[in-house]
Amino acid sequence: MRQIRKSLVVWVGLLVLFLAQTASAQVTISFWHGYSELETQVLVEQVIPAFEAQHPNIKVEAIRLGYDELRDKVVTTAAAGGGPDVMRLDIIWTPGFAASGLLEPLDRYEGFQELLSEVYPGPLSTNYYAGAYYGLPLTTNTQIYVYNEEIFEQAGVAAPRTFDEFEQVSRLLTRQEGGETQRWGYDIGGPWAWHLLPWIWSNGGDVTDPDITTASGYLDGPGTIGALERITEWAMAGFLAPNIFQQGFDSWGSFVNGQLAARQDGPWFPRWIEENYPGMRVGYALIPAGAGGESISVVGGENIAMASGSAHKAEAWTFVKFMLSEEAQSMMAAIGQIPVIRSAIYIPEFQESKYYPVYLEQIATARARTPHPNYSQIEQVIQAAFWQAISGEASPRAALEDAARQVNALLR
Repeated sequence: MRQIRKSLVVWVGLLVLFLAQTASAQVTISFWHGYSELETQVLVEQVIPAFEAQHPNIKVEAIRLGYDELRDKVVTTAAAGGGPDVMRLDIIWTPGFAASGLLEPLDRYEGFQELLSEVYPGPLSTNYYAGAYYGLPLTTNTQIYVYNEEIFEQAGVAAPRTFDEFEQVSRLLTRQEGGETQRWGYDIGGPWAWHLLPWIWSNGGDVTDPDITTASGYLDGPGTIGALERITEWAMAGFLAPNIFQQGFDSWGSFVNGQLAARQDGPWFPRWIEENYPGMRVGYALIPAGAGGESISVVGGENIAMASGSAHKAEAWTFVKFMLSEEAQSMMAAIGQIPVIRSAIYIPEFQESKYYPVYLEQIATARARTPHPNYSQIEQVIQAAFWQAISGEASPRAALEDAARQVNALLR
């Protein structure tokens, strides 16, 4: 009996030791993000459990924060020696965070080169700063040309492929009665970089040179000036919706009620139509090509990055890699996220969709807004120039020449 008790004590002791060692081997990493409510539900209920099942030694604590709250909290907590291990960042934040020393360069980690060849170049470019990659694309999006098929069929026209066709179609589809516009041919969305850069790039223009050292000859180059001149002409001609003049306009409502023939937007718009107006016939096409000869839209989305102050970098990198796996990307794609890895496009939700293939074709050539630590200030400058031209305060050439000088100062 004593021998049994002794054996039992030894067994219990070994069990306690094993559990203690197991507990001590488990690492908890924090993941700060700004996913929507639905996306967070999928993250917490599907993605993270799948990761933890494959990596039982790593527990992920997901913390959801608002857009501005996330940015500000990362900066303040990192300065105090805290913060997350992994974070989901707006693509325009990554260069600035890297310049501030908040992010860990990922080039040195095992498996990075394989991921580099898997992701799309446009979203990837937003992570490159000063000779290193400080993040990887996590979610991406872009804008395409969205049109009312019934209106186009009645008019006997197809989705435009070039600037010239765009002007003809948009003018034809605009309807005016008694001096009032009953239907606009197109809605660009507003005089903002997000909306106008696709037209500038597609016309052969740009904001800076490829090395992001100067705006001279690019922001005030012939491609950029030409695009802004045409957009200004279209606005003055009256076939662009009043958003271009910063006037109140219900873009989504006007599209579904027939007051707007076409517009540009991200994948959330057709998904909204699909859910709320399933019987509406909607067509999807690439942004029209200008003098540049290619359809080039703008990259949106978020990156995933590792904090330079993380105490669990190996585990954090393991989680980063999983978030770019086909398994994780497919889970998020099922609720509308566009995968950032090429292999994930074969999931059924994309193959059976009418619009996702167009977005995937567009994202292949889409470009990122200038990945520079001072981008927020650069964007303010170029948007002011866009508005000066469209409102008639200055010619497109004069507005962009002045903007180029200001941007040059911000690039130094």
